[in-house]
Amino acid sequence: MLNWAITAKTARDSCVTVGLASLATVGFVILFVYAMVNMGTELLKFVSQFPFLKNIFELSLGIRVEGDVSINILLAVSFTHLVVVILAWGTIIAIVTRVSVGEVEQGTADLLLSMPVSRFTVSVSTTLVWIFAAAQLAMCPLVGIWIGGRVFAGDDPIHFLSFVPVAINLFALHLAIGGLSQLVSGIANRRGIAIGVVVGIALVSVTLNFIGPFIQPIQRLRFMGLLHYFRPVDIVQTARWPIQSCLVLLGIAIICWTIGTISFCRKDIPAP
Repeated sequence: MLNWAITAKTARDSCVTVGLASLATVGFVILFVYAMVNMGTELLKFVSQFPFLKNIFELSLGIRVEGDVSINILLAVSFTHLVVVILAWGTIIAIVTRVSVGEVEQGTADLLLSMPVSRFTVSVSTTLVWIFAAAQLAMCPLVGIWIGGRVFAGDDPIHFLSFVPVAINLFALHLAIGGLSQLVSGIANRRGIAIGVVVGIALVSVTLNFIGPFIQPIQRLRFMGLLHYFRPVDIVQTARWPIQSCLVLLGIAIICWTIGTISFCRKDIPAP
């Protein structure tokens, strides 16, 4: 079921990418905390006076600038910031597609699959790596907020524990992206095509999430996007655990991973 040699090799091949993405995410979130602590609330007060600027600000952050917006709500936006999302999803997609379709495209799959292990074992062994990568990248914004909150303390207190369920929900979202990547990779024979399809689906999800609240026809389709099941601002505002959203994302991840693994096990591997 699990081959530690394949897992170790995949981890070695991915450790630099995961490490750099993690450091970049933590560093960006620290800077985000600095920006929000120093000028977040003042900026909100300013843009709320101009309807056009208010709409642009809401569109860029994906929140409604209404009522009292605390520093914790502003910091929750960092979990869905495009920089954080691109770093995490790009890393996960790269790890998932490296073996299931990358080895096939490079013509080295026959060497890997000639080992005395089944394709299912190969799939499970590599999956363990990207699951750990997804967990690490989901915790990085949490680490960034913790460090930034202590270095750049403001008048409004930062409730660190309120972001824990957000990080767990983000982990479930990353698992869904990984499962989707496994599905596409199990079917495709070209890594570029597999990455393009997954990125395209991810972009549609991001578009539905940020534009949906402002365009009524699109708002009805938001349930089709993965980010619909990841609402960090709502989690912080209501202080409720997103159990239902996490279950939906986990269900998507398991279904996609299962179909992708079955497709990989049955895939015809062309000779180099």
